[in-house]
Amino acid sequence: MNKKIFLSALFILWVPTSSYAGPFTDPNKLGDLFMAMGAGYALGMTMQAKDYMGTLQFAESVLISQGVTEILKRTVKEERPNGSDNFSFPSGHSAGAFSSAMFVHKRYGWKPALIPYAMAAVTGWSRVHARAHYWHDVLAGAAVSALVTWCVVDSYDSKISVSADTEGVSLSFKTVF
Repeated sequence: MNKKIFLSALFILWVPTSSYAGPFTDPNKLGDLFMAMGAGYALGMTMQAKDYMGTLQFAESVLISQGVTEILKRTVKEERPNGSDNFSFPSGHSAGAFSSAMFVHKRYGWKPALIPYAMAAVTGWSRVHARAHYWHDVLAGAAVSALVTWCVVDSYDSKISVSADTEGVSLSFKTVF
């Protein structure tokens, strides 16, 4: 990972002042921060690779995942563990965080996805710890984003070529895992 990105992330997490104790004092804030950092990581990868189609596919996968999540919330109407409302299932934070991780995994491979997967796991944990969701809500949010991302996003290294000559037409497909 780029040293500048790593140092910037450490600075954001460390920044405590007298009026702001930092995200580690409130797991809910930490989950929010990691969800946003995962999206920044995914977008940063598309920008670094000058992969503008990837940027569009990332946006599409996040928007569809969040849309499906909101429809499910309003259909299922499961009460949150803290009793605040009936929109617990599935977790929108988890869907958002795992959308970033799944996008990086599908588009660029599993190794660069380890960091956003870790951030997504912390986001999911924070939602359960804050009593905003049950574990099955978090897993359902991750499943929604996985399904949508794997349907919407293409692998960056995939190549499809078609060629024709006097003997016929050939179609070839190459991908890197």
